[in-house]
Amino acid sequence: MPLRDADAQGLRLERAACSLADVLHERGPLPEGEVRAVGAAAAAALARVHATGLVHGDIKPANLLLSHQRELWLADFDAARPADGGPLERFSPGRQLPGTAARFDTDVSALALALIELSTGMLLDPGMSWHDDDLRRLGCPKDLSTELSCMLNGNDIEMGAGRAARLLAQGGIGSLPAPVANAHRADSTPTVEFMPARPPPDPSPRPSPVTSSTAPRWWQRLAKSWRPSDATVTPGGQRGVQASGKSQASRSL
Repeated sequence: MPLRDADAQGLRLERAACSLADVLHERGPLPEGEVRAVGAAAAAALARVHATGLVHGDIKPANLLLSHQRELWLADFDAARPADGGPLERFSPGRQLPGTAARFDTDVSALALALIELSTGMLLDPGMSWHDDDLRRLGCPKDLSTELSCMLNGNDIEMGAGRAARLLAQGGIGSLPAPVANAHRADSTPTVEFMPARPPPDPSPRPSPVTSSTAPRWWQRLAKSWRPSDATVTPGGQRGVQASGKSQASRSL
């Protein structure tokens, strides 16, 4: 079951028969043996990527490609960045949360969510905690649920990609799925660049305030004659109640 990194090998993605998203779209959830085969191969590829110090950052069925010879290719490194713990600058909405840290376990968790999607047809919220009993209720097989839960939560062990590959393989893997006949390259969550939200520009800019030097003469005369009706300002700057309730404004137009 050879696996190649389509980008690193310089292969054209057009040579791929389809993606796992296409398989899921056409056939629905996959049997356990095929899910394990996909997971073990993808995790082994991730282990090689992580050995270079990089995080893939966008693991999902649409980026797991099948060749006509049933090889699995890990594709689309547009979101990849060094595993320095900084936030991922690009991500797929609904699969990663904005601000997710670039760490190796981020890829392992994303792979677990992708395998759950292949097993159940459901895209789970990455911001929630999912345990083996939750996954079983969604339709995941019992043993696979336990292993995917370990990949998501660690369960007090360091879950690297290499360990995840061995964990999935020990349950007995089958063969990779056969490519679909009509690939649509379906991807309901395309990778986007995260940009901090900015307030929209004001569609109706406010006019500049009128100053005494630009106001018409009649306005300047009116402003000079105006006195507040309910208060006066003493020379010391203190306000006092005006004795008369009549308006102190007069116009000398």
